[in-house]
Amino acid sequence: MQSAQRGRVFAILLGVLAVLAVLAGLRGGFDFAKHETDMLHLVDIVLRLEAGERIHQDFMTPLGLWSVAPFAALKSAGLGLGAALKWGQIAVAAALLVPAWYVAVSRMKTPALAVAFGASVLLLAAGLVYGGVDAKLSLSMHYNRWAWAIVFLPLALVALPAQKQVFWAEALIIGGAMAALTLVKATYFVAFAPAVIVGLLLRKQARLLAVSVLAGVAILAAQTLVSGMAFWQAYVADLLAVAASDVRPQPGKSWAQVMLSPAYAAGTILAVGSVLWLRSKLKGEPAGLVLALILPGAIYVSYQNYGNDPFWLILWGLVLLALAVETGLRALPLWGGITLALIAPVVINVGFSPVRHLMQPSAAFSPVLPDHADLRGVTARFGTPSGTWPLGETDASCKLSSGAVGYMRRMAETLAAQGFAGERVYAAGLFNSFWLFADFEPLKGGAPWYYGGLPGIEDATLFVLPECSLKPEFKELVMREITARGIALEPVFQDETMAVFRPQLP
Repeated sequence: MQSAQRGRVFAILLGVLAVLAVLAGLRGGFDFAKHETDMLHLVDIVLRLEAGERIHQDFMTPLGLWSVAPFAALKSAGLGLGAALKWGQIAVAAALLVPAWYVAVSRMKTPALAVAFGASVLLLAAGLVYGGVDAKLSLSMHYNRWAWAIVFLPLALVALPAQKQVFWAEALIIGGAMAALTLVKATYFVAFAPAVIVGLLLRKQARLLAVSVLAGVAILAAQTLVSGMAFWQAYVADLLAVAASDVRPQPGKSWAQVMLSPAYAAGTILAVGSVLWLRSKLKGEPAGLVLALILPGAIYVSYQNYGNDPFWLILWGLVLLALAVETGLRALPLWGGITLALIAPVVINVGFSPVRHLMQPSAAFSPVLPDHADLRGVTARFGTPSGTWPLGETDASCKLSSGAVGYMRRMAETLAAQGFAGERVYAAGLFNSFWLFADFEPLKGGAPWYYGGLPGIEDATLFVLPECSLKPEFKELVMREITARGIALEPVFQDETMAVFRPQLP
C-alpha cells in the first residue's frame, strides 16, 4: 500500500472516530434500555474505584482493572457518571486508533480492507450494545467488545504476511495488546496467546516474539509499580475463585452448541473448511496453520461470553479477503464474503448503536440512581416489581420477572427509613448494591456480582434476605453457606419485601 493510500486510510479512520465523538456529544449522559442489573454491577465497581477502593483487594471481581479504569478515571476527573461511561468508550477507541491503523495498512492489502479492519476495531470499542441483534442499548459486557477489538491487532499481525513491517511498532502492538488483555479480561489472553506465540514462530519472527514479550512484561511491571504485588495476588485469587465456582459455569450455550448448533455450525464448518483449503493451496504460507490455532480460542471465548456472538468471524473474513488479494486465489473472496455475511447482523447492531442512542426518546428514560442524574434507564423497567412463585411451593422462592432495580431501591429506601442508614448490608442474591440507592456503606471485601461463597460477610452489620430475587437459587446458596459457616442471624425487621437480620459470626 502506497504512502498516500496509508494516509487516506488514517484520515478515514480518524473521521470514524470523530463521528463517534460527535454522536456521543450530541446527547448528554447515557440512556440505556436493558440489562440494568449488569449496569449496576458496572456502576458499583466504577464508583468504588472513584472512592479510592482497590479492585480485587477491597472487593471481589474477575474483571481486570483496565476493563473499568477509563470510566473511573473520567468520573474522578469530574464527568457525570453517565458521561464517564459513554466517553470512556470513546477514549478506548481513541487509544486503539493508531495501532489499528498500523495493522490495517501493513496487513490488509487494499485501502478498502484496511478501512474495514480499522473501523471494526473502533466500533467494537465504542459500541453501545454487547452484540446480538436486540437493538436496545446497554453497556453490559462492554469488556468483551473491548477485548475483541484489542485481540484483533496481534491476531491480524500473525495471520497475514507483512507488506511493510516496522519492527518496534509491531513489538509494542503485540506486547501491549497481550498485556491489555491480561488486565481487561484474562480469558482472552489465555485463549489466544498460543496462536500469537506459535504464529510468530511459524513466520520466523522469534526476535519479534522476544521483544513483544519484553514489551508486555514492561507494561505489566509498570502496573505492578502502581498497584503492588498484592494486586496480582488478589486478582489471581478472584479468577481462581470464579473458575472454581459452580454458580455461573457458563453464561450462555454449551461448548458443543457454540460449535455445532444451527446458529453457529455454518461459521465453524466454514472456518474448518477454509483452513483445510488454505493448507492444500498455500503450502508455503503459514496463514492456514495460524488460523487453525486461532479457531479453538475463538470458539472458547465465544462460549465463555454472554450471547456467544462469534465476533472472530469479522477477523476471519477480512483475513481471507486479504489473502485473496495477496495470492489471487479465486475461491477466497467467496469464502471471505460468506464469513462476513454470517456475522453481519451483529456487526450492524453494534455499529449503529451510537446512532440509536441519539435517536432514543428522552421521555422514556429517568435517572437510575439518586445522586447520578445523567445515567438514565427506561422508566418502565424500574416500576412495580413483579415475580412468580413455583406452583406448590410455600417458601420464599419468588423469582423476579421484572423491576429488579426498583425492588432493590424500595428495600434500600425502606431500610433507611427504618433507621438503618450508615450500615453495611449483605444481601442474599445476585448483587449487593444497597449503597447505591441510599445512605449505606459498601462492603469491604464484598462482590458487586455474586460468584459464590460469602464475600464481605465479615464486614456486614446487616443481612438482608429478599422475599424475591432474580436468581432464587443464588439466595438459597447463600443461606446454605450461612448455615455451613455457623453464622447466627438475629431478626431485626421484616416486611413484605425482605427479612433483615444482624449476622453473628462464630
